[in-house]
Amino acid sequence: MLNLEHIMQLDIDYVKSFSEMEACKEGVLFYNKAIPTYYDANHAHVWRKIEKPVQFLEDIKTFYQSKSLIPRLYLYNLEDNQACIESLEMHGFQYEQFVNEIQCWNGEFRQLSPHPAIKIERVTEANLNEALAVEMSISAFGDPELIKMAFEQAYYSPSFTYYLLKLDGVPCCSANLFVSGNQGRIESVATIESHRGRGLIGYMLQHIQQQSVNQKLEQLWIWPITDQVAKVYDRYNFKSVGSIASIHAFTEGKSIQDIRQNS
Repeated sequence: MLNLEHIMQLDIDYVKSFSEMEACKEGVLFYNKAIPTYYDANHAHVWRKIEKPVQFLEDIKTFYQSKSLIPRLYLYNLEDNQACIESLEMHGFQYEQFVNEIQCWNGEFRQLSPHPAIKIERVTEANLNEALAVEMSISAFGDPELIKMAFEQAYYSPSFTYYLLKLDGVPCCSANLFVSGNQGRIESVATIESHRGRGLIGYMLQHIQQQSVNQKLEQLWIWPITDQVAKVYDRYNFKSVGSIASIHAFTEGKSIQDIRQNS
């Protein structure tokens, strides 16, 4: 069974690498006014029981509106927070629900055929623009200019290491490894559309698996955004350790599902 507090702490460590935050009894409030429309950087992250849902939702709206930001909430522990869910619409929130699988590498490498045309590089100033172009080409990640700002903030954080895969010298895959203590998480796995379906992402995942061994990380996590993606990761020995139900609530803008469907 997943330890919700453990998983949430890893998520908090991830987001605070590029956001400011304030703690509250129910969770944390993230904000970054430099990238106001970047959802991951501007939301309340809540997983503990909300004792006074009406007051809590009003406080969330006041907090974000005072910073000229859209009130946004990622809510977990749904069983204990039904009263809050039932109060969302009357307080001006739209919402959507997700069930996200959580996968962890089992420590085994899949046997991959040698592929001399593939080269995987750590992203540096020399190839940063090439890696950025790969990420910006992925419509499921959102607005390209927004992705650019988020990428640049994360890239300069010591908690992130970016990697770029080239095939015959052409940049076509990118991903990053986020490290917090002895835990690692793979983020922003991307392959340009013209090179999908060739198994290239397996070489990238295996490269990062090896880096996690070199860094002596205890666990290497990955959070697939769809069941189809989860099946791909499973082939490279990222095994499901459970799933977490969540709600994304917001007062304005697009839903996450709308953004993904534009891909």
